Amino acid sequence: LPLTTRELRRRFLGRFGRHANLAEIDRTVRQLDDLGFVAEPVPGVVRADEAVWLDPESIPIAPESVHLQLTNACNLRCPSCYVGVQATDEGSLSLERLLTLVDEIAELGVFQLALGGGEPLMSPHAVPVVQHARRRGLLSHVTTNGWLLTKSLVAQLREAIGEVRLSFNDGFSISQEFLAKKAALLQAEGVPFGVNVIVTHRNVRQVSELLRWFVSLRPATITLIRPKPSPHNRTWYDANALSAHDSWLLLRQLRRLEPLFTETDLTVDCAFSHLFGGLSEAELAARGVAGCSMGERFVVVASNGDVYPCSYLRREEFKAGNVIEQSFSRIWQTSPLLARLRARQEYSDGHCGPRAKRQISVGCRAIQVNAAQCASVP
Repeated sequence: LPLTTRELRRRFLGRFGRHANLAEIDRTVRQLDDLGFVAEPVPGVVRADEAVWLDPESIPIAPESVHLQLTNACNLRCPSCYVGVQATDEGSLSLERLLTLVDEIAELGVFQLALGGGEPLMSPHAVPVVQHARRRGLLSHVTTNGWLLTKSLVAQLREAIGEVRLSFNDGFSISQEFLAKKAALLQAEGVPFGVNVIVTHRNVRQVSELLRWFVSLRPATITLIRPKPSPHNRTWYDANALSAHDSWLLLRQLRRLEPLFTETDLTVDCAFSHLFGGLSEAELAARGVAGCSMGERFVVVASNGDVYPCSYLRREEFKAGNVIEQSFSRIWQTSPLLARLRARQEYSDGHCGPRAKRQISVGCRAIQVNAAQCASVP
């Protein structure tokens, strides 16, 4: 039977407690309303003061998204990659173990499976995993450089995939002409697609031009990604990290381009949370801006089964467990590392005091840890 909007919101908020993303809850309720599952019209956005919170220290029953790295192997050598140019497919999970993992996260109540790598389409298990996830009620997204996208492969994914995300890494290895061809292929096959764009010190002044061109491809979503350091890309990061002035230039361009986004959604990753610094807490909650949510709303399962809070923190001290040795649900519910992250207990390399930790607690913790520049990281 149809539920009222108040009851739907209460159930969402009761399920995820303080880890809920209010803006996404509201969008979901509106979609359900459009489909006839809501017993009354949706009156407006969810406000922070409407929340029915659980114990502040409660564990979210499930992450909203699990980022599954199918393989470390890749057919490109992008200098921005967190995996490293010498990565191979050795030690990746078997298809049987991957399907079992999909079953586990589906039973736990995860909303979305985000497939990456490496280049996920290099894995022979990509299509079976996407199709099995669909049978289990999971929505899958695949992030790819696009080189292996063919009409035949897209046809196999079409009925099971939620969205294909095409990566545009500051012009490295992927040209605009190539991207346009892959976008046309996906559109012809009726597969929703989005574009991930890394905004760097080198291209930040061309963001307006790039976004106008990307919008002309008619993607469902364009996501702007901030450069992040890893042990494998530090030279690239040092040359491409955004300065405070770069962030100001980006924000100024985005404000001018707002009327452009009527059919395409423009989103930014959590490392750009500082762009919203002028909003009140209530406005931040309504827009779903919560800063870094690793370990709360998402976790990463590496190709060998190791579980990490973030793709850029694939280090032993940030390993929460391994899905071969423990069930995913046990790792999610009992990992001391994930518990500390949910409590916003920041890691420090010794250069940051408590005040600095609070200042960056809503920013990118991978930048804090890997770049050791706490004082300047929002």
